[in-house]
Parts: sequence; C-alpha cells; structure tokens
Amino acid sequence: MNPHAPAPSRLHIGTTIAIFYQGRVLLDHRRDGKWGLIGGSLELGESLEDCALREALEETGLVVHQLRLLGVFSHPSRIIEYPNGDAVQSITVCFAGTTDSDSVRLSPESQNARFFSREDMESVPVVETHQMIVPYLFCPEAWPVIE
Repeated sequence: MNPHAPAPSRLHIGTTIAIFYQGRVLLDHRRDGKWGLIGGSLELGESLEDCALREALEETGLVVHQLRLLGVFSHPSRIIEYPNGDAVQSITVCFAGTTDSDSVRLSPESQNARFFSREDMESVPVVETHQMIVPYLFCPEAWPVIE
C-alpha cells in the first residue's frame, strides 16, 4: 500500500510455505534484513504444491508433511522491486505444513532461520509482501484465505 511503490512491469507467481514444528512457524532471516516465510518462484512444468515443497527442501533442508492451502494473496498492492530496478506484481499461494525436525540447513540466501511462536511474531520485522499473511498463520480455521 506504499504510494511510492514502483509501477510493476509484469506478474510474478510464487509460493510461500509456513513450516510448523511443535506449534511454532519457521521464518527465514533474509539478506535484506527482514524476516519472511520460505518461498520462491513457480517454475515451468511445476505445480504450486511441488514449488512449495521444493523451496522448503532447497532453502531449509526440511521435508514437509501434511501440506494444506493457507491462502492466495494477489492484491495489486503486492509489488516487489528487485535490486536491478525490475518491479513485479506478486501473486503468492501460501501453503502450510509440518516437519519432524527443527534442524534447519541454511541456504546462501539466508543469514538465519528460526521457529517463532505466535507471541514472538508480534515483534518480528516481517518483509512487506508477507505482512498480509502473518495474521492468518496461527488461525487454521480461517484457511484458505483469499485476499
């Protein structure tokens, strides 16, 4: 909702995945200093579910079970500007699932990763494009969300 956001030149379709372990959700401390869910771009020939599971494994080393649709977030204000100046309107399909381990293997894209409780989330600086997802993370009765 930033009035100074750049005008997007194309659409970006990707997934995020809320990985839960013992009632806490995994967030990635990104190189830009913000925290966010694990996620990435949909590749040609890939389903949304496969994209989410692939990103989880690539970025954390975790195998995710019991995959559920958390929501679809496609509001036109979801604009991502890349360091090269390219701006995209992001459509994100968010899944949730569980894992059997809290032993995360960091990817080169991350500076840290940690599981957070619902209470912890109140003080975490979450990347702007994931802020609209956060209120739903611990409310599975509201899933799937479409915004």
